[in-house]
Amino acid sequence: MVITEEHCFYPDHFLYYDPQDHGYPKEDLFLNDRINCWLVRPKTPNARQATIIHLHGNAENMTSHITGAIFLLDMGYSLLTFDYSGYGRSAGNPTLRGIQDDARTVFAHVFDNPEKYGKAIFGFGQSMGAYTLARILPDFPTLRGAILEAGLYSFHDLFIQAYPQLQCTVPDEGFSALETLPLSQVPKLFIHGTNDAVVPYSHSIRMHEVSAEPKELMLLDGVGHIEAFLSCHAHGYRNKIYSFIEEKL
Repeated sequence: MVITEEHCFYPDHFLYYDPQDHGYPKEDLFLNDRINCWLVRPKTPNARQATIIHLHGNAENMTSHITGAIFLLDMGYSLLTFDYSGYGRSAGNPTLRGIQDDARTVFAHVFDNPEKYGKAIFGFGQSMGAYTLARILPDFPTLRGAILEAGLYSFHDLFIQAYPQLQCTVPDEGFSALETLPLSQVPKLFIHGTNDAVVPYSHSIRMHEVSAEPKELMLLDGVGHIEAFLSCHAHGYRNKIYSFIEEKL
């Protein structure tokens, strides 16, 4: 078996969860007639003046992953989530270069429309989304902060660490977050569970080590992959994210 770039992505097109069905106001958007986004607002009218762009992981689509970010709406922040090419209702096929370009398109749209999204913009990437966010950070220096949860710094390195006996043709040079994180002064909060069986928490430790300041690292003992919001550490996890955002408003 040869591990190829296609093995990085596991998209589908099911509708798992619609926040509008649960009382959250939602606007359905297509950028460039291609990238499907949801702009979701908090239920409460006294919302905080910040928009958080959510970058989801490599399986399913945004309608499943948004359930791990609903707590941000309940804190009063607006949430813009989107599907990469080939996920959900977004057109095309995902590639490592393509998901970065998709994210750049979304971030550029948000920054180009401050009357709609406000001026306090944050990024929240989980797993592959954290990788993608780390890769594009130098392009958006006015981002108020980046939250990178359970992220990997390189698909190539992740695969060769997990399957050293197999040939891996996933691109390496030019596709590592270790190349971009030292170039961005955007405040960064890395979060990772020590029991993550999908992405070893050593990836977040390494990203934190090479990142430019300001930066923080939160390791959660015994927590699995993207399970912090449901774990015994949920309260501390949410409070840390809330304080990270509030300090930068």
